[in-house]
Amino acid sequence: MFVRSGNLGSLNLCGGAPGVFGEESVLIGGLFAQHASVALVGAAGMSQMRDALCSRDDIGQAKGILMHREGLTGEAAFRLLLKTSQNANIKLVEVARWVIERHVSGLKQR
Repeated sequence: MFVRSGNLGSLNLCGGAPGVFGEESVLIGGLFAQHASVALVGAAGMSQMRDALCSRDDIGQAKGILMHREGLTGEAAFRLLLKTSQNANIKLVEVARWVIERHVSGLKQR
C-alpha cells in the first residue's frame, strides 16, 4: 500500500488453495489496498492536526502566562519561549507545557 508520499505497508491475502485468486480478485484487492492507503493517510493527517492544535494552544497559554507574570508583549513572550527551547534543546511545546505546569502548581500552593 502506498501513496505519493511513500509506502505505508503491505496487504497480504491468503487463499485456501494455490491459484484461488483470479484476475478479478487481484483487481478488487488492489482497489481495497488503494482505499486503505487513503484512509491511513487521512487518519495520520487528522492525528497530526490534533497534535498541532494542542501544541498551539499550549504555546498560546504559556505566552499568556509569561505576558501576565513578566509584563511582556506577546512577541517578547514567544521569543523567550523560543530562546529557552533552543538553549535547552527541548521542543518548544515542551517548554510551554513546563511553564503551564509550574504556573498551575504555583496556584495550587496558594
